[in-house]
Parts: sequence; C-alpha cells; structure tokens
Amino acid sequence: MSAIVRTDAKNPHFIALVQLLDDELAQRDGQLHSFYHQFNQLDQIQLAVVAYNEGVPVGCGALKRFDGQTMEIKRMFVLPEERGKGIATRILAELENWARELDCAINPFLTMDNMWVLRTVFALKKS
Repeated sequence: MSAIVRTDAKNPHFIALVQLLDDELAQRDGQLHSFYHQFNQLDQIQLAVVAYNEGVPVGCGALKRFDGQTMEIKRMFVLPEERGKGIATRILAELENWARELDCAINPFLTMDNMWVLRTVFALKKS
C-alpha cells in the first residue's frame, strides 16, 4: 500500500468507498440496514482517511466524535480484493494516532456487534 491520506467526509474517494461499504452492509444487515444507516450519515463525520495502493483508493475509515474526549470508529472498509493485506490495521492505526493527537480516546465498543472484523482487528492490535 502506498499511502494513507487524512481528509474529510467530502473527499470523493472516501464517498465512493463508503457507497461500496453501504452496499455490502445492506446485504449483511438485511431489514435492519435502514435502522443502522441513520447512525452512519457522512454529515456527522468530519475526520476521514483513505488508503491508496499505487494511487488507487482501496480502503477508508473515519472518526466520529462521541463526546468531548471520546471518538468512535466509523465507515471502516477495504475493497474485498485487497483484504488480508494489513490495510485495515494501517487505517485503524492512523485513526488512533489522529484521535490521540486531538487528545481523544477511541471507544471500540460503540461499534455494532455485527462488525466482528473491525472488533477483531482492534483486539489483535491491542494484544
């Protein structure tokens, strides 16, 4: 992977990756997707990162402020063909560093129970 770029939720590559994430989640969540979707609106997110491989966007993640000192990880996604290459771990590390620079903690338990991949990456990173 070439780079992880800090950006915002208006970045067109971030928006395109989030659309792919939403498509995947709509299939996974079934009828509950419309309920979950209300908590994932991009207008509620200011801080985002996009991972690039040779200039091609391959993954993303974001931070959403939960309160004055806590942030939640949002919109984590890696293209299916790029999974298993450590990209999600690098995205998560960048989000953690960014939150730390802002004197905020990340609460991984704000993430939905069915997001087991993100929870696993976070747990492995902490061990």
